[in-house]
Order: sequence, then C-alpha cells, then structure tokens
Amino acid sequence: MIWPHSDMSRRSPWTKADIRRARHIPLKPVLEKLGYRLDPIRNGNYLVHDISREIVIKDHYWVCTETGTAGNSIDFLVKIRGMSFSDSMRLLLS
Repeated sequence: MIWPHSDMSRRSPWTKADIRRARHIPLKPVLEKLGYRLDPIRNGNYLVHDISREIVIKDHYWVCTETGTAGNSIDFLVKIRGMSFSDSMRLLLS
C-alpha cells in the first residue's frame, strides 16, 4: 500500500526544462570547482584525475574508458560522485 503522503507521491521541484539545462552544463568548470585535476588530451577532451576509474570528459559528456559507461553532467555527479539527483541539480544550476 502506498500512503498518500509518502516519498513516492512527492513531485520533483525540477521542471523538464531545468533537467534539460542541467544535462548540458559543461563539466570542465564544475569538476574544477569540485577540485578535480583535468589534463587536456586531444580534440577538446580532458582526462579526469583523482577518480579510481579512467574518465574522459568533453563538454557535457563523460565516458569511462575502462567500462564504457557514459553519460551527461547529471549522470557524472550521480554515478561517479555518488551525489543525489537533487544535490546534483542544485550544484549544476547554481
């Protein structure tokens, strides 16, 4: 049974436009702000240091060269940094 006021019934404070905008925030300045070291490698790509996996970013996309996992700016913060979706949104849209 789902209670009417359970967490599942809450609406997200984020609109579709907010989410679309956050997905397209360039990762380089965000990661630098968070203290990651980035090295340019080629074609506008950067290698992200201080992460256990080899991650390459370009614009608002990232890929893990070891596993093939990839995603956008929100995905990086959620999957790689372990942040909640809401915390990721607040950081990206601040």
